[in-house]
Amino acid sequence: MASKHGFTLIELIVTMAVSGIFFTLAMNMFCTANGSFVSYKKAHEEYFDYNVKKAKANRMLLDNTGSCQENGEFHFTGDSADSLDMEFPFPQPKCKDVDRKRTLVYFLGATDSTSKEIVGYSHFYLK
Repeated sequence: MASKHGFTLIELIVTMAVSGIFFTLAMNMFCTANGSFVSYKKAHEEYFDYNVKKAKANRMLLDNTGSCQENGEFHFTGDSADSLDMEFPFPQPKCKDVDRKRTLVYFLGATDSTSKEIVGYSHFYLK
């Protein structure tokens, strides 16, 4: 009896069919996961944008000088090019002097479309 070496054509076809089914299922799962990530990102886009704006606002308050006006609005008073050219990421921030060393800078008013909660911003500005 002759010994068999290698694979038969039927074994190769069955292996290709099983691997084709496996790769089809894997691709379907990948497309579903990618689609759900994109829909999650679109649904929470305001949250991601808010975090970027908050980081920019914190950096701007840390790097530039400012003062609390009598009408309760915060104005940047620095003479550096950055403080004159940069635009604060939130609408005109309000402020309140807490003590001689700290000023509370805040903004309230936007409503998040997904949670319907008021989105605000606050930061203690050190004089």
